[in-house]
Amino acid sequence: MRPFRPSRAAERPPQLVVRFAVCTAFGLAIAAIAIACLFRTASTGQSQRSAIERARFATEAVLAHSLRPADLAGPATATRRDALDRLFRERVLLEGILGVALYDTGGRLVYATSQGVPCAVAQPQVREALRGVASSTVGSSALQDGRVLRTTLPLVLGNPPRSAVAVFEQDYGPIAAAGQRAALLAAAILEGLLVLLFLVLAPLLLRVTARIRRHMAELKHASSHDEATGAANRYGLRRAVDAAFGSGEPGALLLVDVDGFSELNEIFGSAGGDAVVVELAHRLRWELADSEIVARVGEDEFGVLVDSPSPDDIGEVANRIHACIASPFVVEAVRVAVSVSIGAATLEGSADFASALHRAGVALSLAKDDEDDRPVRIYEPGHEAGEAARLALLAELRTGLANGDVLVHFQPQIDLVTRQVRGVEALLRWEHPTRGQLTAGEFVEEAERSGLSVEIRQLVLESSARCWLDWMQLGIQLEISVNLGPLDLHDASLPDEVEKVLETYGIPPWNLVLEITERTLVVDERRAREVIEALRSLGVRLAIDDFGAGYSSLASLQRFSVQVVKLDRSLIANADRDLGARAIVRGSVDLAHAIGATVIAEGVETQEQWKLVRELGCDIAQGYLVGRPMPARDIAMLLLAAPAVTAEVAA
Repeated sequence: MRPFRPSRAAERPPQLVVRFAVCTAFGLAIAAIAIACLFRTASTGQSQRSAIERARFATEAVLAHSLRPADLAGPATATRRDALDRLFRERVLLEGILGVALYDTGGRLVYATSQGVPCAVAQPQVREALRGVASSTVGSSALQDGRVLRTTLPLVLGNPPRSAVAVFEQDYGPIAAAGQRAALLAAAILEGLLVLLFLVLAPLLLRVTARIRRHMAELKHASSHDEATGAANRYGLRRAVDAAFGSGEPGALLLVDVDGFSELNEIFGSAGGDAVVVELAHRLRWELADSEIVARVGEDEFGVLVDSPSPDDIGEVANRIHACIASPFVVEAVRVAVSVSIGAATLEGSADFASALHRAGVALSLAKDDEDDRPVRIYEPGHEAGEAARLALLAELRTGLANGDVLVHFQPQIDLVTRQVRGVEALLRWEHPTRGQLTAGEFVEEAERSGLSVEIRQLVLESSARCWLDWMQLGIQLEISVNLGPLDLHDASLPDEVEKVLETYGIPPWNLVLEITERTLVVDERRAREVIEALRSLGVRLAIDDFGAGYSSLASLQRFSVQVVKLDRSLIANADRDLGARAIVRGSVDLAHAIGATVIAEGVETQEQWKLVRELGCDIAQGYLVGRPMPARDIAMLLLAAPAVTAEVAA
């Protein structure tokens, strides 16, 4: 299998410049032809009018003064005919005039310069000329091959005047040639201008085309490559795998995951973890540059597309990967040993990219659990006994979403000073027909993998907004927190959805809190930042969830300008007996307050924890002690009956 290369058609930039040039040239050419034809018609008409005037001049200046009335009475004598022939030959048959014929008032021919071949003229034209109307036609003649211009003119002789008709036949060739010359001249001038125009525009068109091509290349590279590492991203890997499926070429997909990456982040912070990922990408791309494709598909996970489904070849690539990371990584001047786990799935056993990625992920999970020292774990059908159950669960979830069985419950958040409910967190619950109520953790991850994340997000936003409006009508004003997943922050349509919900239900933007974890930002922080900035421009607040769980850093509070920090329940659970956890909580609270953020302590389940988080400076408590997730109507009943928690809870 060769590395994925898009087709030439896909590489071409839009042919707008070329089309503009072609259309312009075609339009100018048509215009040139039209103008040339107009010039030809005009020149031909001018030449024809000149010829008619020549015949008219000969009639009025020569014939009217040189002919006798007797010449029109009947055929001339031999002596008179010789005189007439000499007159016409010397003074009339000049400059292309081929012959002349004279007709009397009765329309009878009385004289022709060529006796055997008289000028042919229609009697209606003769009658028109006798009434003083001149006419001309173009046609054939017996006097010569080719066309002639036949002009019929009135002729008046003597005193008293005597009417007659003179018919002139002139060679039409010079007339047509004059029009042709004018057309060619006009065409030459226009074509010269066209060539000059293209010579002027050609450099500009070339520069514009080159600029568009470069811009297209940059956009294409950005859409299919990870910004931090320069490797292909998930989309780029998908295109490569789809190309392999389309061409029928065999191959395999490997997933490479860094072992203990959360510990690296915890020790060195996200910057240190990012440095390891960037260096790992560099080593993989260098080692596998000959044929394999390397793509970053997760925070610390890389996909490698190899050109053979053979277990031996897959094992060889895996050994090369392990060998290239054998030397230590340097993080903040510290030499760190990094190991990876590798799972693989052949394309032959997969239906599409999602299927191949999923199977490779199953193999990767097994590789992490392996106690032996195998370099790679290759997927086999028996590895996934629960696949049928997972697919069935997804089918049931789709049905549940359609039937309204997936609901939003709300867990109260209590102000530690006033002891009043300040806000609620929206949490998904699924009323499964056979398994009972399922929490979000039991189905959301699989739903996101199967493309249901947008539908679920819209359900949570719409349901939360409707409940907020219902509470407002009862005089209850609360802040609502909604969780966002990794896919949500990479969806450019999310800000528009949030804005529509705010406008539809009249929710003040600061009453909506969107919760994210720092892990969701790592895969493509640039794109996530763009979505976050668009959300922040709406006025909604941003919360970092699960802070202190091992993958959040203190720097993230300022980097993303959060307004709310939610301390992970693991810190709260240990803070009453672990001095280190207590110090982390206090330090996190102080830092959050320093940047103006509100601190929420999650997982408060005992009165001792309530007292401790209050002493440590937290602002809000959330947990089973003060309230479990409940339907919206129970929240309303709770607040209408007792807007503050009991003294026993706050003791």
